[in-house]
Amino acid sequence: MGLFFSVLKNLQKSRSDDMAKTKNTHAFQNDIKHYDNIRDILRFLYMYGSYSKEELVKNKLAKSISSFYDTKQRIENYIDGEFLQKHKSTEKGSGKKYRFMYDPFICPVNYLAETYQNCSYVIGDFIFYFCLMQAFTDSEFRQLPYEYVNDAEYGEIDDCMAFNHEFTLNELITTIQLVFDANQELLENCNQVLCNDEQSELIFTMPRVRARINELTDLGILIRTQKDRYRLADDIFQNFDANELQDIQLMTQYFYNCSVITVPGFYLSSTIAEYSQANFISETDAFFNKQENPVFFYKNHRLQNVIDDDITWAILDAIHNRNVIQYSYRNKSTESKTFTVLPIKVVIDLQYGRQYLFAYDYDFKGFNIQRIASISDIKPSKAVTANQKYEFASNAKEYKDIHVLYDEQYHAHMKNVWNIARSDSPSTVLIHFCFPADVYEKNLSRLRSTCHCGTITELRGNKVDYTSTVQCESELVPWIKSFGSFATVDKHMNPNLYDKMKSDWEEALKLYGTI
Repeated sequence: MGLFFSVLKNLQKSRSDDMAKTKNTHAFQNDIKHYDNIRDILRFLYMYGSYSKEELVKNKLAKSISSFYDTKQRIENYIDGEFLQKHKSTEKGSGKKYRFMYDPFICPVNYLAETYQNCSYVIGDFIFYFCLMQAFTDSEFRQLPYEYVNDAEYGEIDDCMAFNHEFTLNELITTIQLVFDANQELLENCNQVLCNDEQSELIFTMPRVRARINELTDLGILIRTQKDRYRLADDIFQNFDANELQDIQLMTQYFYNCSVITVPGFYLSSTIAEYSQANFISETDAFFNKQENPVFFYKNHRLQNVIDDDITWAILDAIHNRNVIQYSYRNKSTESKTFTVLPIKVVIDLQYGRQYLFAYDYDFKGFNIQRIASISDIKPSKAVTANQKYEFASNAKEYKDIHVLYDEQYHAHMKNVWNIARSDSPSTVLIHFCFPADVYEKNLSRLRSTCHCGTITELRGNKVDYTSTVQCESELVPWIKSFGSFATVDKHMNPNLYDKMKSDWEEALKLYGTI
């Protein structure tokens, strides 16, 4: 409930701010209905630094300046101003530019997760959930909304709660409509939407209420005790004291920092914090609000993946259920193409934190690997028949667990892949290392621990040769550079890689004025 009311409070502030900013006669709608538009701008600013609104339009991240301002207002509703910064560029005629602050020592939290807060919700949903939660408030303590209800209405609500806070659907509709009527002023202030009988009839119809009740039951928020009778789920935190809740909250922080999917854990952690503050005000104020030295610092190289959590979750769900999916994929030229694939694996590039999908493509008739950051509009597909589903493996019926087949296909097609990139023509790379005597053992140990595959041969004079067969030579460039002047690519065996390394070093030396 605490988190829910914080959302309402946020809505109240954003609504009033939006109305002040918007010149049109109608109120600006800050609900995030099309998250892909938000996602593109968040990723672009996070990855590429400062950009002006004109540059974002030029890069097709907004249709026009006015549409960019609409999207910016939505982003500002969920990202604190200190994180999404606006500054005056020193470049002549460039105007104001926007950028993200992502120094982990200044900002140790995962603030991009906040952008999901209103995703796919409309104002009617918030009004409904507000009234529903109030309907389950204990009437014995005359808490909200009962202090605003006259005696006649109170008796009517009390009659509906005669079964230990259990309601039938009809009783729920009656109760939440009374709650709605009793809280007109509060709801109008929060949402800048006039509440009236016509809106009440639209929000609290039997089909709408039934659909929402079923959704909350599936989530475990409501419990179905018998046919069409529901009650609020038990408070799982009621037997914990303040110290125990702090430990639980720290545990959730740890797991969502480690997990591939961050957002569910982030919201659970936020809910526990709000719950603790509501029930143990003095005990939790210092702990949750004044952590000068946070225990966990969110890894910045994984921060950008947060805005793809819904896409990653849909892919993982499809892998688990062995479903074929269809999605749109945007390449570097911003063109979009539709793919129909059987997802096999979600692959994480450990060096840069990027996420990829390894899948079988039914149009291409082969396996490919694509950036999850470029995937959108993902949905299940029925375009592939049962006989076509595993066409890449003639022996698919022999597997009791199809995920064993997935593993075999993945490892077969990713053999000799250094990081992510695949190629049809593997090549053998030879790198010569020469370490100073005083740091020889240290660097040899690092070489052994960081090379992904291949053979290490120790030679005389503190020299070492490293040989590996890889599918893409260029993927080794960052790793080779990390050894500085100690590493040299063999000019005769790998002329292209040698020239690439030489060119890169020359460009670096020019920047430092050495040449």
